[in-house]
Amino acid sequence: MALHLSIFTHSKYTFEGKRPDEDVEIFLYSHWIIIALKTIFYFLISLVPVVPLLVFSQDIMAYGLLGVAAFFLVAYWMILLSMYFYEVMIYLLDTWIVTGERIVDIVQKGFFFRTTSELDLTKVQDISVLTSGFIQTVLDFGDVEIQSAGAQNKFRFKQVAHPNVVKDRIMRLATEAKQRAGHQDL
Repeated sequence: MALHLSIFTHSKYTFEGKRPDEDVEIFLYSHWIIIALKTIFYFLISLVPVVPLLVFSQDIMAYGLLGVAAFFLVAYWMILLSMYFYEVMIYLLDTWIVTGERIVDIVQKGFFFRTTSELDLTKVQDISVLTSGFIQTVLDFGDVEIQSAGAQNKFRFKQVAHPNVVKDRIMRLATEAKQRAGHQDL
């Protein structure tokens, strides 16, 4: 009796629904600055209750409220840590995968809710890049929008690094897929 533990199969480019004959060409997350800014934000708001504790430390000690203050401070930090964990989870599980045959858009919408959409590369009609603002221009990230001929009108890769490079690679892969499909029809 063979024990099959596919969950322990390690590959950098493995995803649920990957076909055996398909190679992953592009595996994308949002740009690293997105999670870095959220990390800075959560760090700064974690310091908010420290200021009143320092200002009122004499009163807290005088009235014997050190235990109550510590309890609320730890509860506040635990809630923030849970919220930060949620943000990191969403960041890591929202992925865009481009193989030699299709585009897979995986959107994590909560702890237990995910949507997966696919688009055949032969149905790609147009790809546009949207980079807006100084930070996106300097750090070279933005949105890549893919127009298709299928039922799903647009695929949007949000806040990805090097959007023009991604666009060019997808266009090249789409052209190759269309050429392969054209040769198979002959």
